[in-house]
Amino acid sequence: MDRCAIGGNIAECAGGPRAFKYGTTKRYVLGLEAVLATGEIIQTGGKTAKNVVGYDLTQSLIGSEGTLAILTKAILRLIPLPACRETIQATFDDVADAVQVVIELVKARITPCALELIDSESLKAVARHLGDRSLAPAGTAAMLLLEVDGLPETVREEAAQVEAVCLRVGAKNIRHARDASTREELWRVRRELSPSLKTIAELKVNHDVVVPKARIPELFKTVERLRRDLDLTIACFGHLGDGNIHVNIMVNPNDKAAVARARDAELRLFKDVVRLEGAISGEHGIGLAKRSFVELALSRSELALMRRLKVAFDPNGILNPGKMFPDPPPDDVVSD
Repeated sequence: MDRCAIGGNIAECAGGPRAFKYGTTKRYVLGLEAVLATGEIIQTGGKTAKNVVGYDLTQSLIGSEGTLAILTKAILRLIPLPACRETIQATFDDVADAVQVVIELVKARITPCALELIDSESLKAVARHLGDRSLAPAGTAAMLLLEVDGLPETVREEAAQVEAVCLRVGAKNIRHARDASTREELWRVRRELSPSLKTIAELKVNHDVVVPKARIPELFKTVERLRRDLDLTIACFGHLGDGNIHVNIMVNPNDKAAVARARDAELRLFKDVVRLEGAISGEHGIGLAKRSFVELALSRSELALMRRLKVAFDPNGILNPGKMFPDPPPDDVVSD
């Protein structure tokens, strides 16, 4: 990724690899300037750490995908960069063992700043993409990338604890990166995952579902069942630490039967995610691609309230029209 816009991050409430420890964008936005569809300019929040005057309009705008207002300024809470970091790469012969690492770290009250999972399909794809077979050793079902940060003495201690947990759970190989060049080498694998999936198939039906940490094992059982029952190649990677997994259903766009099975798989996936008390999107948003599935996650009353909020901010419906909401039944919107 060679570009990034803070306005886009706020509009999507972006997360990322280090959200496990540091949280998502909303934690760092204290206030906003925004232009409404009517041309009015509003100021929300401010420079204080506390503010309970009226409704929290700042948080209402964060993650609204440009449907409520145009963001023009932001007041951000900044934190110092950590003094020291160490990255750990661990491989496992079973995805269930890799997932168990999260459970064990939570029990031990150890919080890495990043805890990323790459499954075998994704590893094989990135190995092809980068021309490096050693990235996907035979028998490897999953790779974890874990990073700890803070003061040097704390980092050394936590890195040792993380390694001990990985080994106890069943890690086969562990590699440490204590300098910038080695860290870059390990993280390059993660960064190249999305483009590498083209080596599997041209069409990627991609979703960023999220479930509570305790339900992560069940999510992976769902994915395995979809692979088996629908004869699909599904590559998974993502932010294992907070249960936010990118599920990529890979198909040939010219194979109509396979595309139909992929669409069936995404519906089944979303239904299971909701059953597991999760969300159908953790950070990518709803937009157009997921709007037809929103009714799986939100009640009719919740959707009606959201539509009334949309009308209050944007009475003529000119801001990012057609995004986020499913097509409403005739009596679903209450307005003047």
